Amino acid sequence: MQADIITIGDEILIGQIVDTNSTWIANQLEGAGVKVRQITSVADEKEHILSTLDSALKSSDLVILTGGLGPTNDDLTKHALCEFFQDELVLSSEVLADIKALFAKYGRRMNFHNEQQAMVPTQCQLLRNSKGTAPGMYFEKNGKLVVSLPGVPLEMKHLMQEFLSFLQQQFQLPFVIHQVVLLRGIVESHLAELIESWEEALPQAIKLAYLPSRGVIKLRFTARGDDKGFLQQIINKQIEKLREIAGVYFCPFQELKTELIVGELLKMNKATIGTAESCTGGKIAHRITSVAGSSSYFKGAVVAYSEEIKKIELGVDSTTIARNHIVSEEVVLEMAQGVRSKLNVDYALATSGIAGPGVAEDDKPVGTVCVALATPHNTIAKTFYFKGSREEVIDKSTEKALWMLKETLENN
Repeated sequence: MQADIITIGDEILIGQIVDTNSTWIANQLEGAGVKVRQITSVADEKEHILSTLDSALKSSDLVILTGGLGPTNDDLTKHALCEFFQDELVLSSEVLADIKALFAKYGRRMNFHNEQQAMVPTQCQLLRNSKGTAPGMYFEKNGKLVVSLPGVPLEMKHLMQEFLSFLQQQFQLPFVIHQVVLLRGIVESHLAELIESWEEALPQAIKLAYLPSRGVIKLRFTARGDDKGFLQQIINKQIEKLREIAGVYFCPFQELKTELIVGELLKMNKATIGTAESCTGGKIAHRITSVAGSSSYFKGAVVAYSEEIKKIELGVDSTTIARNHIVSEEVVLEMAQGVRSKLNVDYALATSGIAGPGVAEDDKPVGTVCVALATPHNTIAKTFYFKGSREEVIDKSTEKALWMLKETLENN
């Protein structure tokens, strides 16, 4: 099965928002065995929607549209679909009941525009939306499917999962395996020359893609078919052949865990790292030292949980805390600089935040985390707002800190 994704909205075309919906949908379809042919963004114009939909259906079995289902006059998707399928809008008592229940839940008053969202095409199958007021819907015509989903990511994801369940029940979809191999120390053009003969002899079931980034080249193997075991077997066989050909360029680490990549980059740069942690409580140090051989680049950590330790061990100024709050970019900047000097390392990470549970502190919501990175050249700090449980906030903060270090090392 082949699919097109169409995202609708002027706000995408003028750069006001980033289209994350199509990326997420493509990932879900690929995982389900559906090949995405094309992703298109169109304006809030009926003719533009109609022409793009017509073109997509000439090449694909499935077309997914997002956006244009809101209660305002510029939301034209339902009207365009009615024209396309020569249909009309009718009031759905089920959707109206869903909307009324949602408004009652939050103690809000409905108006005419909200009620109009219960008007749906007669030919559609409904995807009832418990997260918002716009229902999803899908149409079947000449063996092809057209799906319309809200543009709000939370609502879209909820309804897309429901549609995928239907799709997998109705169609026998192939298995898809993606496997990434990492190589380093060679540029893309030289790698292509080195493995040219091997690449030309790859089985037809395997597609190879080059994904270069600073310091590392990723080769992605993709295989599709009905026998998952066979697909994995032929990929593994080709990877072993590649390992022999690539030799020293084949990365000794093949996992994409951030701490593994950070470790390799630190070794490549002959650099050292230390941490000063408050809200993460040593989790960054734990992630770094979970990698075998990390003693060659990790020198130590200070878990500065209290204000007193931040001042005594890291040299954070009392005035900085008083003026800015213990959870602030100014404080983590001094923490990072302090631990870099104390441990005599090239790079230093620092964190301070409110992991929860509980209530906001001095107008700083639970989930507020400040992360700083001190380097031989400068010190930077950023503030993040994470959602989830205490453990989730700590894990997200740890990953974000390691990612900041990774990006800095890659750009050196």
